[in-house]
Amino acid sequence: MTRNRRTWAAATAALGAALGAALALTSPASGAGEPAPSPLAARWTAGTPVTVTTGVTRTTWTETTLDNRTKARVLQIVEIDPTAGALTLEGALGTDDSTAETLTEQLARVTTVPTRHPYAGVNGGLFQREPAGTGAEKTIVHTGVSATDGTLHSSSCWSAGKGSTGAVIQYGIPHITKLRTDMKLTASTGETVRIDDVNRAPGRAPHCARDAEDVQVSTSPPVYTDPDEIVVFTDDYGAPVPRPGTDPAVPATGDPGFEVVVDAHGAVTEAREGRGGTVVPAGGRIIQGIGTGAQWLRTRLVRDDTVTVDQKLHDMTTDRDIPLDDSVDVVSSFHHLLRSGDIPAELPDSCSGKEKGADGTTLICTDSRTALGTNTRGRPVLITLTGQDNEDGDYLRSFAALLDSPELGIIDALNLDGGGSTTLQTGTQVHTPPTDLVNGTPVHRDVADAVYTGVGGYGLYVK
Repeated sequence: MTRNRRTWAAATAALGAALGAALALTSPASGAGEPAPSPLAARWTAGTPVTVTTGVTRTTWTETTLDNRTKARVLQIVEIDPTAGALTLEGALGTDDSTAETLTEQLARVTTVPTRHPYAGVNGGLFQREPAGTGAEKTIVHTGVSATDGTLHSSSCWSAGKGSTGAVIQYGIPHITKLRTDMKLTASTGETVRIDDVNRAPGRAPHCARDAEDVQVSTSPPVYTDPDEIVVFTDDYGAPVPRPGTDPAVPATGDPGFEVVVDAHGAVTEAREGRGGTVVPAGGRIIQGIGTGAQWLRTRLVRDDTVTVDQKLHDMTTDRDIPLDDSVDVVSSFHHLLRSGDIPAELPDSCSGKEKGADGTTLICTDSRTALGTNTRGRPVLITLTGQDNEDGDYLRSFAALLDSPELGIIDALNLDGGGSTTLQTGTQVHTPPTDLVNGTPVHRDVADAVYTGVGGYGLYVK
């Protein structure tokens, strides 16, 4: 896509100047007192920054005080200077929205021109696989709101109407905030109905409720259900849309339902009983309904009708709608690690993988971590925390405290998908260890999406 990033460079310069002034006012010399001890300085050592390309550097910090570990961890920071070269920051999918692929595969699909290959990237947001059952052969579903090039691929979590955390990536900078989606169908009669979600089996919402009617039916993995839903599938879904019975453990997915096929002009080309097994037409959509959702479609849409899909993305922090145009990518998350230089009080100290440390007694957290943020110079940063040849990381709040170290200068950070999903690549080289096993061989995990820096941006216009 082509994006005008003049705004980005101006914003970067202004933000850098403002933050520099703010830091000067709060320095110890101004009487604000000594800063808190850095969790990074005394226990980690920085390597020499490696220049990936003009404006993109990767710095590796290696743990020197192991704190009950037998192997040192590695913290990697990729800093992107938008004023130094023709750089952009984007979100990306792989082959399509329903397929998980490795970060390497996703970045390779960004462009077929070798000289324009992404300079650096990390894995993106949380996701869950649909059950490998009827009509959904391990397709994936995003957790929370996700979008690429202005196309929504999932709705936000409900959270009592407060939405869910994510990063809006626009004009090369990440804006971390709470986001809420508002989607509706409008029939040719003018009647409207709420759309529950995008690109997943009706009746089965992974990880979080999408509205107040969703009820949790599973904790591992977290699954919510609603017997009355309407779900829209976009043409980049890629796979045949789900058939009934996607998840035998969730009865709502067994509803035969009703399905409407819409072409690129919004005209209904088919309206039929039952659902699933077909591919979304180019530029069009498929709409599936179950329960009262099926009944709404059944009684209002017939062949040759027109239907409008209205999708809005609302920034809950600034109380404004974000226009969903080609300049907008969104990567989802559950957790804001740093907000304006502070660790949010609501950030849990959670960890999925806990093991006994070197002392054989005390538990340590081995969740590798991935994050996206900005630093005091207004520059985007891509971050990973892993073992050197194994999965290892930290509790969420400890990870946030590490990123809050003054040596890093990070002021905002969003936690992305971690654990075995954590991957960092520059050029064609992966710098994080493979930790998933396939037939006994370590491999890098297939992930839902990616965040990368590549060719583009303000520098193209300047030069």
